[in-house]
Amino acid sequence: MNQERLNQYVYNYVKEALIYSDKNVDTAAEYIMSQKTPRFFAKIEQKEALRRVQKNFSAYRDRPLWFVLKTLGYTVEDFD
Repeated sequence: MNQERLNQYVYNYVKEALIYSDKNVDTAAEYIMSQKTPRFFAKIEQKEALRRVQKNFSAYRDRPLWFVLKTLGYTVEDFD
């Protein structure tokens, strides 16, 4: 598994969710959970990234944004 590609997919999923939800964790979690798993031709890194982001946002939806991003290895400044 290509770790650099996985991190890029995670970053893209989180960025898309934060744009959609206006940086509200609960709304971002709902948006991420509504995303369908990429199918047959998708890279394994893309599937794993979505699974990881869904897991973290759903588990910590009652926490502040900085905490959720910290569990994924990012800070709030990375998405400004």
